Amino acid sequence: MKPYVIKHGDHLLKLAHLMGFDADKVWNDGANAELKAARSDPTMLQAGDILMVPDEPKKQLDLKHEEKNDYVAKVPKIAVSVAVTDDDEPLANEAYVVEGLGDDTERTTDGDGMVSFEAPVHVREVTVRFVNVDLTFRLGVGELDPIDTDAGVRMRLTQLGLYGPKLAGEDQYVERDDSQLAAAIAAFQSRSGLEVTGEMDDATREALLEAHGS
Repeated sequence: MKPYVIKHGDHLLKLAHLMGFDADKVWNDGANAELKAARSDPTMLQAGDILMVPDEPKKQLDLKHEEKNDYVAKVPKIAVSVAVTDDDEPLANEAYVVEGLGDDTERTTDGDGMVSFEAPVHVREVTVRFVNVDLTFRLGVGELDPIDTDAGVRMRLTQLGLYGPKLAGEDQYVERDDSQLAAAIAAFQSRSGLEVTGEMDDATREALLEAHGS
């Protein structure tokens, strides 16, 4: 096994597809025990994490010279889900289309306003367009950081409309500081009926996961 440094947008299924290894076998290998203990969901890895991967190169296909070679590629898919709200109310039972998957299948949010679909691991971004509501947004696939990291908390609060980069000038954005992050956490705690501290704790983290949907 050799170390691979996780980059933003990497996740286990994507790397297994690109490198040609068995995702479950690698994730459950003792060499990855420390990472597995730190990251409960292998589809959400943090940039800088170290994943041990097989030394062997990806197996090459056997080709027959001067003959027709037929192969079928099976691309694994990753489950994607995100809760959508309007003025803090779930956008429930609304039709939507996910553009970028190669089909125009019309789906419907559930009672909690959850948008759910599966995307091939090579897809980086899709566009979610609601049919009967004036709402369209882009959604990165496999780019959400773990909930137990600062980046993961910021991403989820941003997507819930409570936090985000500040406009400093025309097309110029700066990251908000820690006090503004604390204010966003406090706002989320208040609307979730939690003790307002402005700091992340287990109850806030669990509520944020539920409110965001992933």
